[in-house]
Amino acid sequence: MAAGAGLAALIADTNAGFRLPLGLPVIGLHIKLDALSAFFGLIVNLGVLTTAIYGMGLDRDRDLSARVEPFFPAYALAMNLVLIAGDAFGFLFSWELMSLTSWVLVVSRHRDAENRHAGHVYLVMAAIGTASLLFAFGGLAGAAGNYAFDAIRAAPPGPLVAGLVLAGAIFGAGSKAGIAPLHAWLPLAHPAAPSHVSALMSGVMTKVAIYGIIRIVFDLLGTPVWWWALPFLLLGATTAVLGLLYAVLDNDLKRVLAYSTVENIGIIFVGLGLA
Repeated sequence: MAAGAGLAALIADTNAGFRLPLGLPVIGLHIKLDALSAFFGLIVNLGVLTTAIYGMGLDRDRDLSARVEPFFPAYALAMNLVLIAGDAFGFLFSWELMSLTSWVLVVSRHRDAENRHAGHVYLVMAAIGTASLLFAFGGLAGAAGNYAFDAIRAAPPGPLVAGLVLAGAIFGAGSKAGIAPLHAWLPLAHPAAPSHVSALMSGVMTKVAIYGIIRIVFDLLGTPVWWWALPFLLLGATTAVLGLLYAVLDNDLKRVLAYSTVENIGIIFVGLGLA
């Protein structure tokens, strides 16, 4: 249903939003659906649907324990909330919810020491990423005097602040996407999580991170400057090469898939730089 709604919104080029009496005082919580969020919503919900169907056939005791079943739909919901957030508060709240629910899924088999280690690394990287995004949104909101995306678009920051926001966005969302050298959590979390969760993390959550970068850099930050392409091209090329090399050298199938995700994210970053 959600995938169908995303497709319909994409075809109709929807640009609708509303404000809820929640979130920060006075500002509230803004919900916004446009073509960009609809496109990524289609990707997210098709991924959720296919992994949920696959997960129904997994071993119930090992892969579908009480630690997995309640948090899988919460994880899917959090990713969708990121896409429809219309202000910095809603975005960061949903982003952190996405991080916490996915962390619970990664450490669902917590009796294994390697899984606990993977969970610790993932949680630390998630916290650093959220702090970087908070810094980026602080720079955007400082110029606009408001956390709502519409207000930020109307008052983009100056060149110096824009450069700092760019760095915060790349570091914050890039850590979730798996860009080098912030990709350490991916080859650890993939073997630790149940198979359908691993697929959702690599195939879907990393694309939500790409959405976050596009939303901030290409939508909220104002008119792009030519040199903004340089960090995307440099990090993207480095990530693609490293991901390919690690994938070739590793023997564990889940880690190979994780490094393949790293390689693909690098290619996407190069594409963003060329855009």
